[in-house]
Amino acid sequence: MPPTTVHEAVLLWLRDDPSQLRTLLDLTGHAPCPSQLEVEDSALRKALTVDMAPDLVLRSPASHEVRRWVLIEVQRQRDAEKARRWPLAMAIMGDRYGPDGELIVITASASVARWARRVASHRRGGTRWGVEPTVLLLGPAEAETILAKGPPEMAVFAAWVTQGRKGRRAVDLARRALARSDAVADERLRRVTREGIMAVLHPSVMEQLRSAAMIDINQLPKNPAWERWKEELRAEGALEGEARGEARGEARGEARGEARLLLRVLRRRGFDVGADLEARLLSTTDPARIERWADLALDAPSLDAVFADD
Repeated sequence: MPPTTVHEAVLLWLRDDPSQLRTLLDLTGHAPCPSQLEVEDSALRKALTVDMAPDLVLRSPASHEVRRWVLIEVQRQRDAEKARRWPLAMAIMGDRYGPDGELIVITASASVARWARRVASHRRGGTRWGVEPTVLLLGPAEAETILAKGPPEMAVFAAWVTQGRKGRRAVDLARRALARSDAVADERLRRVTREGIMAVLHPSVMEQLRSAAMIDINQLPKNPAWERWKEELRAEGALEGEARGEARGEARGEARGEARLLLRVLRRRGFDVGADLEARLLSTTDPARIERWADLALDAPSLDAVFADD
């Protein structure tokens, strides 16, 4: 599965400044990792021609007496292969560099966090084997802590919590993350921080920020999700309706565009979306209703749970 903009945003930030991992762990109540870490090649190759490619591999400098290492995985959804690959990656690193290392899984989903803690721990008969990673769940509470206590450039991690969310709370968090980025002293770093924040926002959150004149989006690089969303709405007639000043047609087009995004979310989470459900979603004309379903779809354990309050 190719990496997404949202997935890559956190990794790029940690690649550029690995020391922020220690700050992030400390702010969220986890044991800190070494303060000095360097980026390593993330491709691990061992016997049986098995390729392992964690999202990020960090190691302390060669000058250190004990070279600690950290594997980082940004996990936005469940992946059954990790049950086999995480223990293998840890074994390869332990064999090559010694056992003084850890696996850190970063996610914004409570259900993915619960899954990550147990998926790679195995027991067969009297034998226990596997790995239980350090799971760094970035939720609303962690976002508040990052904004209140973290360096202003770490507002990117707070904004990352909003991924896939489109409601009022997501807009408020995005607004405050952008406001926090204003405190970055260096002009270049301030711009990069704001770019990082915008890159992870849902297209409708960006539209609300633009409409409220909170930020001039035209001055920032394109958000790929925002561009795709506009194209889909244009294809469905939403933007055409807007140009004609027909609010009714615009609402229908917006609802259809959001319904298509919701269908992608459901399928990416592995739910079996049949033709009847797809037709039902595409015929729904209330954007607020679809938005409520989309918020539930991020963590719901089943399709029934997504539509339980309907």
